[in-house]
Amino acid sequence: MKKKINHIVTMLFLLTLVGSLGSCNKDRTELDMEKAVEITQFTIDGRNGIIDQESATILIKMPAGTTLLSDLTPQLSVSAGASIRPASGEAIDLTNPVDYFVSSGNVYKKYRVSAEVLAAKILSFSINGVSGIIDEAALTITIPLPYGTNLTALTPTIALAEENSISPASGTSLDFSSPVVFTLTSGTLSVQYTVSTSIAVTPDVSKGPIGNKIAFLGTSASVQTLPDDDELAAATWFFNEFPEAEYISWTQVMAGLVNIYHYKTIWWHYDAALELPYEATHEAVKGIFGDYMKDGGNLFFSGHACQYFWSIGRLNRSYNMAIGTGGGFENGDTWTIGVNLPGVDNRNHPIYQGLTFDESDGFFTFPVIGPGYREDHNHVIVEVAANHGYPNNHPGAYVAFTETNSVAWLGVWGGIRDYYMAGVLELLPNETFKGKGIYIGIGGIEWNQNEQGTINPAGINAYQENIQLMARNSINYLSGNK
Repeated sequence: MKKKINHIVTMLFLLTLVGSLGSCNKDRTELDMEKAVEITQFTIDGRNGIIDQESATILIKMPAGTTLLSDLTPQLSVSAGASIRPASGEAIDLTNPVDYFVSSGNVYKKYRVSAEVLAAKILSFSINGVSGIIDEAALTITIPLPYGTNLTALTPTIALAEENSISPASGTSLDFSSPVVFTLTSGTLSVQYTVSTSIAVTPDVSKGPIGNKIAFLGTSASVQTLPDDDELAAATWFFNEFPEAEYISWTQVMAGLVNIYHYKTIWWHYDAALELPYEATHEAVKGIFGDYMKDGGNLFFSGHACQYFWSIGRLNRSYNMAIGTGGGFENGDTWTIGVNLPGVDNRNHPIYQGLTFDESDGFFTFPVIGPGYREDHNHVIVEVAANHGYPNNHPGAYVAFTETNSVAWLGVWGGIRDYYMAGVLELLPNETFKGKGIYIGIGGIEWNQNEQGTINPAGINAYQENIQLMARNSINYLSGNK
């Protein structure tokens, strides 16, 4: 009896299982697994998303400058008969990726959507195959170009990030003698990069002997474009006085486009600023001028150019300085230069030839600027005696200063009667430097007295000829003409 009951249960189980399998086969035949469930288009504000059907991802690139991704309204298209959620036109927050679900009947597919804000960025900037150094924080690009590169007509090649434009455009021939500003535009952003060149200066090993010509050294490409009124006036006078002379620029020297050894004497009058021009600070450029003076070249520096004697190593000792850089003021006095110190009379020095002196208590002066507006751009040495451990009236200060620096102490402010300051010097040849130098840092040497104020509104300096005569004498003396 027990075996019969077990047999009946087994049969019922088998019938039930067969029935179930039959039901499953019936359901399988009713599922349509071939229905398409794809997002075929995804746009935000007219921008098409990049759809990768295999990985089921969508990337939407938003323009540079986009700051909010939290309220975006995509427009979508899906396969025929399919539905999607979130729905097309429903606002979403793409600060983080968002999942979309596409379904059709019993089939569905999940897409992950993310956003990327495009960058306003220069990817690369090169000239003649040399890549620029891009500083994104400072928005600057520096291009280290080889020695001898002509900076006046260079054509940059610029690669930009996606959806960026730039002006001037890549491939435009430009003058890089001075920094050039490029404006990068992307989306709502506009960014300006300052592009400058740095020349890899290689000193000319075939400099040759010192020549016989003279030159005026300036910060601009030509005399006419000198930015400072006093520098322009000085250069204009110079070329009227020495028509065979030549103009050379710091850019030419740095680029190796001029050999300064061709000149016996070079004059640089610098009044625009205390800070030296960039090219003059390059170590190789300083080396070239140092070598030039060591090999017998002569330098005439006036105004703030006087500091360059320290830059090139001709002067080494540190002193306190009286330096004027302001816009100026009106003054009714006549300023003079004193040409002697206690026990030392420099009236017969060649740079003072032809000048008329005024005498007071055995001290001799000559005027350089009359009443009116003046800038007072001194670059003179002060507290000379104290620097060498002497009181101002001690002759030991004179000996120490002149012997330490291998100089002739030629001039002071007109009212000085001791060894307090030095404003006019001759740098004498020594064992290291075979060339000579003239240093004129007195602030009264103003090549263009300003047309300002009520005392002398026309800006006519009654003593301009004295300034010109001292400059002429200095150039002729250094050049061996007199």
